[in-house]
Amino acid sequence: MEQPILNGLIQYNNEGSYPWHMPGHKRRYNTIFPDIVDNPFSIDVTEVAGLDELHDPEGIILKAQERAAQIYGSDKSYYLVNGATCGVLAAISSVCSAGDTIIIARNCHKSVYNAVRLLGLKTVYVMPEWNDDICMFGGLSHDTVSKAIKEHPHAKAVVIVSPTYEGVVSDVEKIAKTAHKHKIPLIVDEAHGAHFEFLSNVNETISSINYKNVPNPAIRLGADIVIESLHKTLPAMTQCAILHYKKGLVSQKRLDEFASLYQTTSPSYVFMASMEACIEKMDFERDGLFLVFKQLLSECRKKFSELEHIHLIGPDDFKGLSNISYDHSRLVFSVKDCGIEKDGNIVPLRGQMLSEILEKEYGQTMEMAGGNYVVAISTIADTKEAFEALLLAMSTIDKQLTEYEQEADIIVNKTAPEKRMEISEAKSKQDIRMPLYDAVGRVSSDFIYVYPPGIPIVAPGEVISAEAIRAMKRALDNGRSIKGIDNESTSGGYVHVVKEARNVWLPRRKKRI
Repeated sequence: MEQPILNGLIQYNNEGSYPWHMPGHKRRYNTIFPDIVDNPFSIDVTEVAGLDELHDPEGIILKAQERAAQIYGSDKSYYLVNGATCGVLAAISSVCSAGDTIIIARNCHKSVYNAVRLLGLKTVYVMPEWNDDICMFGGLSHDTVSKAIKEHPHAKAVVIVSPTYEGVVSDVEKIAKTAHKHKIPLIVDEAHGAHFEFLSNVNETISSINYKNVPNPAIRLGADIVIESLHKTLPAMTQCAILHYKKGLVSQKRLDEFASLYQTTSPSYVFMASMEACIEKMDFERDGLFLVFKQLLSECRKKFSELEHIHLIGPDDFKGLSNISYDHSRLVFSVKDCGIEKDGNIVPLRGQMLSEILEKEYGQTMEMAGGNYVVAISTIADTKEAFEALLLAMSTIDKQLTEYEQEADIIVNKTAPEKRMEISEAKSKQDIRMPLYDAVGRVSSDFIYVYPPGIPIVAPGEVISAEAIRAMKRALDNGRSIKGIDNESTSGGYVHVVKEARNVWLPRRKKRI
């Protein structure tokens, strides 16, 4: 009997590679929750008498959600069995109607753009600050958001992502206050920050470690709706997420309706039990688990920072920018300007290459490879031995490197692309398929992005610029898989563009860029 999925999973587990990626339980679920049921099928049930109903909870599910709200400091918390994506869709739908204007950070996740498309919204993009030294986004400036709000005072919401995939936290409190002055709600995609509540609120008096500017959760800083992926940074099963709500500018009735609309009518009780167990244990043992975790992080980050060539990204890399804090549990290793010997020659070491070396030669699987860096997600499930193994791998690789000035491998747009039409309009028009290198000046009819992190290089309705094509080419040359490109040709692949939208003054390119 063929079982490709199951066989693939078994093979991956048997290979023994260590997961520096989500889910946050790191496949040590029974170790973290020794009292959990051994057989999840025994609690895989449906809405029968006494087990409540997620879409209209009155019993055990209501009690669990009320407990979550108490722990996180929200007025209401919603269990999300369809992941953070359904929470983002519900949040935006609860404050916007067709044709409304919304202010969104350009580095938001694809799910935000999908909500814009579904609702036919008009977008105002705000760009996070760019750090040229390390070639990645910093936080979102309050002044940038404030300017957008003043220019578009009738916007129905501001949507930002904090922390970023790389761990940068924006000044949520200040942005929220400015939005609220104009009666505009703030929605925060805090998918990678579900652990902030427990990492920031521990009893520091019993520890020798006291991180400065440990991120506080956005729901405690004035955000109206916050969506968190429990499975990313906490020990919960994949697809488990939560949405937090504060009373005031958002109708709870509408949020109830859309939270129900975007979730399955057959919610997994296994997932809900996983969420409950995760939240309760994190709260009950926060002064134990998270103090030990912070101590371990402090020791390991100090050792990682002593590497000669590989650079551990940290708060100091964003000095002078407007981000408010940094997530120390996010391990981002930059190899910008690093070279490595290959076939007798020194070649630039890219993020993808480092990720492959770590996995194939050292059994360390990263969460994501950026152009010039890799991202490792650390959680309370990681042991001291796991950190030591990663340090040994990085130290060994570091000794093989040399300084090598190289062109930055940037796979995002540092500035907002020109927008010719809204996403829904571009998706509704007839499109044509054409070679990537002929598409300069054309309007994209599709999302083009590297996943992860899922931030569009080009969104539907935006002009495909020469800069964007160079970013795509670099990603393809470095072995990255780009969604939105039919990469079946040695000439660079094909993209889909809006048929009638073309700059008549810009000649079609016949050569590669």
